[in-house]
Amino acid sequence: MTLINRSFLIAVSLIAILAGCDSIGLKKTDQAASTTNHSAQTSTSHTAEAQPEERKYDSVWDRIRAGYALPHASNSTVDAQIRFYTSKKKYFYSVMQQAEPYLYFVTSEMQANNMPMELALLPFIESSYNPTASSPGNQNVGMWQFGAATGRNFGLKQNSWYDGRRDVVASTDAAIRLLKKLYARFDNDWLLAIAAYNAGDGTIQQAIDKNRRAGKPTDFWSLPLNKTTQGYIPQLIALSKIVADPNVYDFNLYPIPDVPYFVKINVDSQINIADAAQQSALDVALLKKLNAGFKSGLTDPTEPRHVLVPVDAAATFRLQLDSLPKIASVKWQEHQVKKGESLEAVAKKYGVSAAKIQAINSLKSAKLAPGQRLQIPLSPSTNSTSETVVAQQVSPQEKTQNIYHTVKSGENLWSIAKAKNTSVETLARLNNMSTKSALKVGQKLIVLSQVNDNTVKNNQIKDSQVTASQTKASESKEAQTLKYTIKSGDTLGKVAAKYDVSVKQLMQWNKIKDETSIRPKQELIVLVDAKN
Repeated sequence: MTLINRSFLIAVSLIAILAGCDSIGLKKTDQAASTTNHSAQTSTSHTAEAQPEERKYDSVWDRIRAGYALPHASNSTVDAQIRFYTSKKKYFYSVMQQAEPYLYFVTSEMQANNMPMELALLPFIESSYNPTASSPGNQNVGMWQFGAATGRNFGLKQNSWYDGRRDVVASTDAAIRLLKKLYARFDNDWLLAIAAYNAGDGTIQQAIDKNRRAGKPTDFWSLPLNKTTQGYIPQLIALSKIVADPNVYDFNLYPIPDVPYFVKINVDSQINIADAAQQSALDVALLKKLNAGFKSGLTDPTEPRHVLVPVDAAATFRLQLDSLPKIASVKWQEHQVKKGESLEAVAKKYGVSAAKIQAINSLKSAKLAPGQRLQIPLSPSTNSTSETVVAQQVSPQEKTQNIYHTVKSGENLWSIAKAKNTSVETLARLNNMSTKSALKVGQKLIVLSQVNDNTVKNNQIKDSQVTASQTKASESKEAQTLKYTIKSGDTLGKVAAKYDVSVKQLMQWNKIKDETSIRPKQELIVLVDAKN
């Protein structure tokens, strides 16, 4: 994807030189993967919380300018790109605004790795600085537009839960390592390295060899490349010229301060990102955008075990982590399909139903392809029973449903406690605050109805192990009603697997006749302790 979004590209399709997304399939794709190897996975010196710089800058743009190191170039192609950018000022201003959460981090990583700072502008051309961007056919994904195979070669994990190509931190690390590898591959020539990032190193080497045989120069500007790759370097140089001196071009850069936008916070278990955002009074869309690597709205149950959170919300987020609704602890196994292997064979191997595997992995049919990766929920060990209640894994407080209340003008803890039939002390404890804390209008508080409090008190479990018969006898008392909001890509099978219930139960509780009729933002009732 170029700096222009897909709909905008249609409008300006006559400008062939900007068709950067056409080249995406030729660069960091499976073709390019043949020239990479696992030794390229050596880590760069990155950290989500970049170390403070000795020199302070007023904006991140100032720091980028200070580190320019690419060869200077002025020609008609670069001039044409500058004219195009300056003719679409309003649009490019909005794209720069979109880059705000990520630009400081990318700039810091480039600087820490002694890279030309112009390279921090590459994601504008690749994806409009959009971590969820994808090329036609989803061949290349993320802010840095990695193909699947090349991404794996550079350590970017990809499964049903998580795609490292969409992870801002992981993909930036991989892009820096790939660019360094290409820089060394082409004798420390940054223009050739950047061109190879776009077209693939094989394509650039072939062009060099052709010119060498003909006795022609082998610098970037002399190579016989297609129009897309010929235009890729001029796009970057034109953008860097505008950033270097925006006043000359009557161009307003979106103000981005030279301070970290996000920090990395470790989580010890799988969490729902939307729940975490709501509980911390964070914008759900922003938190999902920062953590775009998690595909389903849930963090990966294995790795990575961290989330990116805006700096100014980090303290609140950490405090609220313990009170997040817990997702039942399930061990997962990634299975790579072998030639001739069927879904039924995989299901039999792991003791899981084929229908459940199909639902969890969003498979449109039971047909599998060699090399395909499946996420398999592992059955409990033989020492325990599948009827063991969730209360064995979480405390009664964690098992109780969290209900939120938005503070209105004139309200305080006492008035809210009275209205919700609970105590000031309970509200203070649930929200990690003092009983004398002042409230702000619009603030979200966790509240518990008296019914839920009584349920917790009446259902304390004395023994660490509960037999299947005890579970069934107390099931009606222990069932807690939750509301789950359908997200894009959800199926009833996925929701059922998440809460360890059946699709049939979900359909009964919600009076759903056709399981394909659910839609995003639809609310489902879930009895979290109900058994299949």
